Amino acid sequence: MRNVTILLPMLGLALAVQPLAADLVVCDKARVVTQVSAQGECLAPVAITRIDGEKAAVSAKGFLIEPGAHTLNGRVTLDTTRCQTLLGDLQLGSSPGMEINFEAGRTYHIAYDHESPDPAEWRLVIFKVDQPCSMFQACLAVEQP
Repeated sequence: MRNVTILLPMLGLALAVQPLAADLVVCDKARVVTQVSAQGECLAPVAITRIDGEKAAVSAKGFLIEPGAHTLNGRVTLDTTRCQTLLGDLQLGSSPGMEINFEAGRTYHIAYDHESPDPAEWRLVIFKVDQPCSMFQACLAVEQP
């Protein structure tokens, strides 16, 4: 019975530390969020379909990426309820590529800006970058998409 009394708290500690270790690994990568909140009227979500020219199978809401320079391309569906457009087709297909130098531990919020009346000026943009993870504080709050 004494062994069980000692073993149960140790098992609880091991289970509590395991998710922490998984979250700390996230600080070694950058996080990309492609689900747009109400930041701007003419920012549309983008589903990333290519990273560095290669097909990418990543979540449409967001994903983790290795630090460094990467080129992202994606598929865009415009939301015309907040931002009117003259185009009849709301599904744009592939967006032009955007090169980003990702830093480990930061979260990059990416969207498709279609505010300009000239569709030639529409492009992927970074509309927000969160502060980097600290070793303990922010890494615990990081959620995997």
